[in-house]
Amino acid sequence: MTDHPQARLQHILEELAKHGRVSVKELAAEFSVSPETVRRDLKQLEMEGHLRCIYGGGVTPRRDADQPISQRMRVNAREKAKIATLAARELRDHSKIFLDSGTTMLALSRYLVDRPLINIYTNSLDIIQTLSGVESNNVVAVGGVLRPSYRAFLGTDTLNVIREHLFDIAFVSAVTVDVNLGFMDLGEDEALVRRALRRHAKQVVMLADSSKFGRQGNFCTYNFRDVDLLITDAPPRADFLEKLEEAQVKVIYA
Repeated sequence: MTDHPQARLQHILEELAKHGRVSVKELAAEFSVSPETVRRDLKQLEMEGHLRCIYGGGVTPRRDADQPISQRMRVNAREKAKIATLAARELRDHSKIFLDSGTTMLALSRYLVDRPLINIYTNSLDIIQTLSGVESNNVVAVGGVLRPSYRAFLGTDTLNVIREHLFDIAFVSAVTVDVNLGFMDLGEDEALVRRALRRHAKQVVMLADSSKFGRQGNFCTYNFRDVDLLITDAPPRADFLEKLEEAQVKVIYA
């Protein structure tokens, strides 16, 4: 059987529809690929809302399951809260900032409810809803094509809006961090938004919890040198710290 990524994803969806669950071990043998490759496929399908990852495989999501971003908010929630607390210390009145659609960004947005002097731009539907009750004109919703599984606006229109601005700080996230490839994403649209923010921000602040280190995604979004400040919840491994130091990235951790 072909090991083309799209063919694998389609086959996984077909098996899921038939049996309600899939096995990493069985899929790896069937496609002659590594278990890690299958896990990345399952994680991509989970992010798109097609399945729920469990130990050893994936299952059909429950009918009453939350949106994928809500599921992700419950993963490492304590670590994300710690990162958001540290990130909030970087906020300055009268600054113009962008918050991308990462789940840690949603935690950070809660510190902005009573900060009317900060101009906030975001493409995250959840952040927009969080800040919708603020009696101020300081929140700008950056539109585009709504991607329900990400609960974010993405695509050409989103990129065009970003290109019209210069932000003091872009707070961004990534799905994984690889010691050789840098900060990575599963979806191309997410990666394109974050690359545009790099070109249109004076400072890029990456929020990434420690569980993302040592894994690979599908798209290389940033080299380490593209990030000015990394905020995480624990000291990165020595090999990561070496690469970050070489790239002159300031690192803050809880």
